[in-house]
Amino acid sequence: MCAMGNFWNQDELAGVGRPRKMVTPMQLRDFGLSIGNLKHVEKLEELRSDPPNMVVAECRKTMKIRQNFSDEQTLKKGVNYVMSLGVYQQIQVDPILGMQVLKPASIKFKSAYRPYIGQDLSDKTLIVFRTGGIGDLLFIKPNLQYLKEKYPTCYIQFSCAPQYQSMISTWECVDQIVDLPFPLSYLIHADYHSVFEGVIERCKEAENENSYRLFSRWMGLSLPDDLLIPKQEINEDIFQIVKDVVENKMSIKDKFLALQIRASSPIRTPNLVFWKQMIDELTDRGHNIVITDSKRTEDKVEKFMVDLKNKDKVFNFAKYSETIDYTICLTKLASMVVATDSALNHIAASVGTKCYGIYGPFPGHIRLETYGKLSRWVDAQRHCAPCYLHTYKPCPQATMDGFSPCYNTIDLKKTCDDIEDFLNDKDIPNS
Repeated sequence: MCAMGNFWNQDELAGVGRPRKMVTPMQLRDFGLSIGNLKHVEKLEELRSDPPNMVVAECRKTMKIRQNFSDEQTLKKGVNYVMSLGVYQQIQVDPILGMQVLKPASIKFKSAYRPYIGQDLSDKTLIVFRTGGIGDLLFIKPNLQYLKEKYPTCYIQFSCAPQYQSMISTWECVDQIVDLPFPLSYLIHADYHSVFEGVIERCKEAENENSYRLFSRWMGLSLPDDLLIPKQEINEDIFQIVKDVVENKMSIKDKFLALQIRASSPIRTPNLVFWKQMIDELTDRGHNIVITDSKRTEDKVEKFMVDLKNKDKVFNFAKYSETIDYTICLTKLASMVVATDSALNHIAASVGTKCYGIYGPFPGHIRLETYGKLSRWVDAQRHCAPCYLHTYKPCPQATMDGFSPCYNTIDLKKTCDDIEDFLNDKDIPNS
């Protein structure tokens, strides 16, 4: 039997390479920030009164960094870089040499910051940046689609971590992809900036309003729901590779459900007993299941599958998922996606595939509601859910296994009935 409780270690769930070193009030001041910049606010507009928690840091020594298992990035000595305060906390000290390799630059982020709030972008350059995962980036995309259509002469730069850039490269609305952190020169040369730090994490409205709507309001656009689906094209060459894997290496000739069983944070990840019971129930009903994740987790997915009841109907796609594009193409082939509060739901909607979300710490509607008939979800009903905790740490209510107990309140048989009804286009309200 595999160890269900400790299957994913915290580093795998969080994807964090180094612990964060606390920033002192004096350092905040050196960045042009204060303790007030860290507080939560009630309304989105209140965030505009303070600059985002972005900093400009001077690199004191040429160094290589790796964020969340991404490719290495090189930061060059003497260059000023724009990054989130959280990233600065992680990489400011070289863990081997024990020396400070970053320091506050003489220029403050707020002195160069020109927020985009719906201005005319004709012949203008807009740089967009967000520290976050795939879902966070897809929340932004519909607004860029709209802007590129309205202002075809605008130049849009998109800055994010390297592991997401293969996905961004298929977005026709983006003219240039830039690593994050990025040199200050990009900020200075752009006419406007869109940065989303704190929009979800520090605003109470994010507990009730859908993230797509919130991001669109932040940009001064407030697009209608029918324009807030982040449609994206697939890589046709990779699609053919994935299609061959599914049909020949996995021998799946019928329809299948694609599952993502973990999120980037342990607090949003149900334990493996939950997933075993759900997968056993779905395969008992005749469904093929394809589990996808990053390639580095292929052995762990394989280990989990050992104890499944109908192993001949469950397949490990993680071993073939060389980049996020492979999972995007798999999602396009799937009849439906079933996933926790994670990227796969958003990827599914972006390629026109139905998604069924399993939600606990956050309610499903604030993530999936704008997808309309492409989405359904079930919400945990525990007394402390939803808790709205943004953290890479385990749930404070968790027992020794470290997983959030709210997911244990979900009725698995009823949820599987709901999944099948949704698959068969039966119109039943969300849980």
